[in-house]
Amino acid sequence: MIISHRGRNTNFGENTLAAFDKVLELGAQGIECDLRLTLDKKIVVCHDKKIKILNKKVLVSKSLFKDLNLLSLDELFIYIQKKPVLFFLEAKSSSKILVESIIKKIQENDLWDRVHIIGFSFFIRTTIRSQAKYPKLKVLQIINIPLYSYIRKPAKSYGVMIGWFDSWHGSAWIFRKLIPVGRLIKLRKFYVRRGFKVMAGVINRKSGFKYFQQAGIEDIISDNISGAVNYFKHL
Repeated sequence: MIISHRGRNTNFGENTLAAFDKVLELGAQGIECDLRLTLDKKIVVCHDKKIKILNKKVLVSKSLFKDLNLLSLDELFIYIQKKPVLFFLEAKSSSKILVESIIKKIQENDLWDRVHIIGFSFFIRTTIRSQAKYPKLKVLQIINIPLYSYIRKPAKSYGVMIGWFDSWHGSAWIFRKLIPVGRLIKLRKFYVRRGFKVMAGVINRKSGFKYFQQAGIEDIISDNISGAVNYFKHL
């Protein structure tokens, strides 16, 4: 499964409906996007802490929803209902208000199978705890240091995501030096035996697609949808 990372690398702004439409047209089978809280506790689709308004950078968390030209949670879920693909909503905060609002939308629309919550360990704690109350909730943890999982197993959840960011210079090289393909195969089996679905991201180059595919990981989050679709189509 090829999952678009924020709808990036299109002619449209990331985390917008137009960008999501474009990546689905290119062959993406899922969409990852980011959710944040505004000052008045509204939820918007936005990756960065700060955005530019009238040539001035402002904190999303210190701004009112009406002052931000950003996609709202309600608008996002109207879109999700119309598109029969998976959505991975990254919680950019551990706020209980944020998490409960997302879960409420999933529950209201009975989208447990199509909408997952994803996040780094320091943001996903509240979501992990929410699984006790909402057993249908699918949570996917982004693992910062995969090899540490052997020492301390990740909290129980639907899945884990491992990998690097191609935009972070050297991160792919370091990851692959620490975890060659043989070790990655063992790591994937380690996670699978413990009930985790294993995904990779954010992978944008053919060499990265091949690296994870050789280890049996073919659920990929990417900025390069055309490249990923073309690679896996020809296997």
